[in-house]
Amino acid sequence: MSKLDLILMGIKNLWRRKLRTSLTILGVVIGTSAIIVMLSLGFGLTYFMEDQISQWGSLTTINVYKKWVDPTLGEKEVKLDDKAVEALRKLPNVQAISPVLETFGTVINGRYIAQVPIKGIIPETMEDFGFEVEEGRLLTDRDEFAVVFGKNTHFWDPKARVYREPKINLMKDRMRITLDPNYGYDMPGQNRVNYKEYKIKTAGVLVDENMDLSYGIYMPIKDVQLMIRDKEKAEGQKTQGRSELEYSKIDVKVADVKQVADLQDTIREMGFEAYSLSDALDFIKEQAAIIQAVLGGIGAISLLVAAIGITNTMIMSIYERTREIGVMKVIGASLKDIRDLFLFESALIGLLGGSLGIAFSYLLSFLLNKFGAQAFGEALGMYGATKISVIPFWLVLAAMAFSALIGVLSGYFPARRAMNLSALEAIRME
Repeated sequence: MSKLDLILMGIKNLWRRKLRTSLTILGVVIGTSAIIVMLSLGFGLTYFMEDQISQWGSLTTINVYKKWVDPTLGEKEVKLDDKAVEALRKLPNVQAISPVLETFGTVINGRYIAQVPIKGIIPETMEDFGFEVEEGRLLTDRDEFAVVFGKNTHFWDPKARVYREPKINLMKDRMRITLDPNYGYDMPGQNRVNYKEYKIKTAGVLVDENMDLSYGIYMPIKDVQLMIRDKEKAEGQKTQGRSELEYSKIDVKVADVKQVADLQDTIREMGFEAYSLSDALDFIKEQAAIIQAVLGGIGAISLLVAAIGITNTMIMSIYERTREIGVMKVIGASLKDIRDLFLFESALIGLLGGSLGIAFSYLLSFLLNKFGAQAFGEALGMYGATKISVIPFWLVLAAMAFSALIGVLSGYFPARRAMNLSALEAIRME
């Protein structure tokens, strides 16, 4: 028998038993759509958390901090100074590096103030670390007391009894900055320290996309160093020289997110603490994998029931077609042809059920995202999610192949039984 004859005969046999075939295919549809939709919820959770984490900052940035050591255990302190910067710069896969000097101060705009974290950075590295401006420009190495504002910088009147949102033009208003921790507030009984105030000009305002960059202001690190020294002088402290200066942290930009973990381990071996958002992402992926396994297992039970249904359909088909199988053997059909016929029929049931199940899965996914995102999102911990079901293309291909494979495996035992039937006994059966 030719392959075309087998295909036409298989389709004809399934069509003769339309109701049974339809019910078996329906079982495969339910099983396939169940496992796809269940897994899609797990993928939706993963993508949602990845998106949330990416809003906190860059996944390819490592924050290096000074490690706390216990001198009684003989541990040696490693400083975050210029030597540390140079040592980190020489590590492989480092795309950019910027020491960060952080302090806290007050921006003064007429009677309004904003108490903000001040972060001194290397201006020419801003683009490498993902800074983007909504207005103006980024800092350059020629700037002096220039400022880039985070989008979420809020001003208020410290003397007002009721808060009202002031109209502030960050790009055009004249502003000053001071490191006076009590500026704008009367502190009775406390000695007044004469802190310097510095005129600043706004270079730009950052876009509101990254929560890590949205709060605070950014200045050239040399200007922040000068303000800290002036503050120490005003308070009667010993000022630090250039060689004694330590940074708050050092940001290291890695070329590829896949290289972050190895570079973090190397930095820790150098005696520093190293953190990145990839740590949180790895944890999220582990939790999502567990959720996907549970949801996928629930869907797999439906697919297993569908496989049993295919097996039952093919076995019943053999009992009903025993005489037909005997005739096929008598007129010269080979055992291979008989086996291939039943395997084709079972595979076709699996393939049709899988295809319809995929289409039904897309429909369910659409309905979940459109009408159930808020309710189901909160149940899964995805607060504010607009998309809770995500079906990647590779899952569609895998579901199609898996449903066909289930069909073949389910028809294997019935096909072997058909091959082993005696031709003469089969013909004699009514």
